[in-house]
Amino acid sequence: MMILLKLADLSCQHCVKSVTNALNAVNGVQQAKVSLHYAKVEGEATAETLIHAVEAAGYQAEVATTPSHTLSLSGLNCQHCVKSVRTALENLDDVVYAEVEKTSAKVYGDATLETLIQAVEQAGFSAK
Repeated sequence: MMILLKLADLSCQHCVKSVTNALNAVNGVQQAKVSLHYAKVEGEATAETLIHAVEAAGYQAEVATTPSHTLSLSGLNCQHCVKSVRTALENLDDVVYAEVEKTSAKVYGDATLETLIQAVEQAGFSAK
């Protein structure tokens, strides 16, 4: 199971590390990837438990419902293309999760729009 959280009150990499440690300490968490504004948590822990852990570390969290960027994609013809774009986006340090389809991508993280477009183009596709 994967849960995306929208975070608040983080201002630096020390904050990111504190939230990462807090999430990884929760029973049932297999992996947590954290940026200044989002966290992707994989495992069996509930959203409520994860939010409580972030709040106990001194920060705010809620279930993420809105991506930081939505890209229009072109040139993707199959699931291999979709996977290539998802991998290119999620390999960026400031991206915690990318939900990719043939014509669009919803990206959660702190990467700039320009960085996201460049990653898609380097993978051989077009984005705007």
